[in-house]
Amino acid sequence: LGSSRCGVCGMKRDLVDNHEDEYYDLKSSHSCTDPLCCLLFVGALLGFGNLYGSLIVTGNVGKLYHGIDWGGRVCGLDTGVEEKPYLYWCASASASGGGLHFNTQKPVCVASCPDGSLTSMFFNMNAECALVSGSLSQMLSYKTQTLGHYCIPDTSEDQGGTSQQIASQLNDMGTFAQQALGSLPAAWPLMVGAFACSLVLGYLYLVMLRHCAEALIYLSIGLCTLGSLALGAYLWLNAGTLLQGMDRGSRQEASGLTGHEELATKVAAIVCFGLAALLVFMVQCLSHSIHVASACVEVACEVLFEMPSLLLAPIVKVFVKGLAFLVLLFGFLLLYSTCEMTSGEDGMLRHFSPDDNQKLTLLFYLIMAIWILAFISAVYQFMVAYSVVEYYHTPFDHGGDKDVGCCEVLEGLQVALMYHPGSLAFGSLLIALLSVLQKIIEYAERQNQVAGGNRIVACLLCIAACLVSCCKDMLQRVSRCAYIDMAITSNNFCDASQQALGTIAAMAASLGILTGATFVFSVFGVISICLCCGAFTYHAASTGAFADASSESFIESPVAVTVAALAISALVAFAFMDIVDMASDSLLYCYQMDRQKDSTATPAARRR
Repeated sequence: LGSSRCGVCGMKRDLVDNHEDEYYDLKSSHSCTDPLCCLLFVGALLGFGNLYGSLIVTGNVGKLYHGIDWGGRVCGLDTGVEEKPYLYWCASASASGGGLHFNTQKPVCVASCPDGSLTSMFFNMNAECALVSGSLSQMLSYKTQTLGHYCIPDTSEDQGGTSQQIASQLNDMGTFAQQALGSLPAAWPLMVGAFACSLVLGYLYLVMLRHCAEALIYLSIGLCTLGSLALGAYLWLNAGTLLQGMDRGSRQEASGLTGHEELATKVAAIVCFGLAALLVFMVQCLSHSIHVASACVEVACEVLFEMPSLLLAPIVKVFVKGLAFLVLLFGFLLLYSTCEMTSGEDGMLRHFSPDDNQKLTLLFYLIMAIWILAFISAVYQFMVAYSVVEYYHTPFDHGGDKDVGCCEVLEGLQVALMYHPGSLAFGSLLIALLSVLQKIIEYAERQNQVAGGNRIVACLLCIAACLVSCCKDMLQRVSRCAYIDMAITSNNFCDASQQALGTIAAMAASLGILTGATFVFSVFGVISICLCCGAFTYHAASTGAFADASSESFIESPVAVTVAALAISALVAFAFMDIVDMASDSLLYCYQMDRQKDSTATPAARRR
């Protein structure tokens, strides 16, 4: 036996003294690729960092949601109202008698909202209200409730029908929002519990896939086949009678099918029977591909458990990418707040009008934001692919086990940032440009609808949107395989993409089955994890101290807390499904490359 050291922590690992099975030193085979793209990315990051720093100084997100008084000043931000962050509508006695009359067109900024107490009765009687209402003696105080930075009339008290002019815009939605936001701080134990529950369920799901992935594939195919047969039989037996069960309105809408109902129903039944036959044919003719695909998923889960650092990768990805998204979103809001603002008369509505330079800056920021997020995803995919490739090429010892390193994910990160940042940035830039082009086409489609909906323009934009979407989907698939090839061969992005296209074509059947299988597993896994975590959160929020109004942990809106828990569990579940998808793709790619080589080239890798 010989030994080697982990490329990150230096821990020794034993090597098998075997003339056939030599240790595969993956890291030493890598060299720097696409340096010009790396320099371009670094330069773009420097420019973006300079822009972000200037936005922190010049931008103010408060302009997007703070109230605006009758003079156009943003409450709590502009000169003269820095200490008055709330927007308030002055009121006077209604001319018709009874109730209040609100001056909804000239709100004012105030330091705090009147809550109906004696200390706040005379609060709104100030010089600002005198200016907009005409006379200080005519003004009346009323009870409000604080919603964000707005003093909303409390509709629980009879203050006149005019108060609904304000409340109708914010109060209905605001009441739920206020309950939801107020419930989240008290529900932090449930949020932590939902996160922990989703983690446990994610790992349990990986265990299930590790042992019965092929059975799940055949089960899903069988259910789809039986479902198609059942639907086809139902349509065939009820041909000509389906419209009779509809109500009168539905029958009138479907009146054009009345004369051809039986024929159309039987055609639909034949399509269902054909789909069932196609599934049976696929099972018969593609059994080897199904076996390979399920084996890839099972081995992918085995790899995850054999390399503990990979088990932490989904959590790290959620945290890093989520944090990056929040930072980039905050910067975008800062940039948008620097545009010229015009406000409506009610103090709530506002419109931002960027000039030509600001439009170019917004476009640059959008490209950079998507580029950075895509680069993070590319690094993550490379890290997973590198770890799986290292596992795949590690020979078995005499006990039938693989002695892999303890820090392969960190070693993959080191290789990605040391040797391949240019290649990863190149692939990410292409995806970012196509994503921005998609957004531009969507914006053009909305503008065309606003302008009257020119059909020729709409058709051209639809064709362009389809082409861009297809190119983006194909590029994302090729890029994933290119990163796998890069982890194996250390090719640059273009060479790796060319190699990946040939490999994808050679394993089209197995890759198609694997893609379908991982899609089924992903959908089933995400739904199962979200439902379990959502049920747990709702039950916990509706019982015990969380349902006791006298408790400090009282949750006023269990539904809002459940929605937040569902969002958290969905993010964690998607991260788990994504790493299984990437690991299985990497194994299949390695397997296909071995098949294309001489059978004696990598004997250790072929014994599986």
